Amino acid sequence: MTKIKNNLDKKYNKGTIAIHWLTFILIVLLFPLGKYMAGLEAEAKMSLLKTHASFGAIIFILTTIRAWLFFKAERPANIKTGYKFNDRLVVWVHYTFYILLFGISISGIVTLLFGGYASALIHEDAELIIHSDNMFSLEGHGLMALLLMLLIVMHVAGVAKHYLFTKENALDRIM
Repeated sequence: MTKIKNNLDKKYNKGTIAIHWLTFILIVLLFPLGKYMAGLEAEAKMSLLKTHASFGAIIFILTTIRAWLFFKAERPANIKTGYKFNDRLVVWVHYTFYILLFGISISGIVTLLFGGYASALIHEDAELIIHSDNMFSLEGHGLMALLLMLLIVMHVAGVAKHYLFTKENALDRIM
């Protein structure tokens, strides 16, 4: 292993930092809400569904802005660990966040439209929800949400591991 000293003085721009933390908070709220809603009857879901869909739409918009900033705004260099595999993993974890967030958003939109949820919300009638045990978009939405939560745990563990082994607080770049 090569001893690496990363430049932690270079931070992400304020927009990226704000989007990062707001998105994190919304995800932490949405995941348990979605799990809870999965066990409810259609009528009981209606008010929670409005919140879930609204927060999901906000995450989609924020992710779109953040992806634009990713390519247009100056950002710090990727963290180096001294291990080629870990250095590549850092990059792929970040890319996978974008892929999952867009995938979850798109599957949520498809579920709203083709599962009758949008009509049910507009007309305030839970009977318009299409009851299907194997709605592909809803299953994909749940699977991607679970993968996102696992990725968040990996991300936090990676930041902690980096701090423990290098004594570098990489979190400073996004604070």
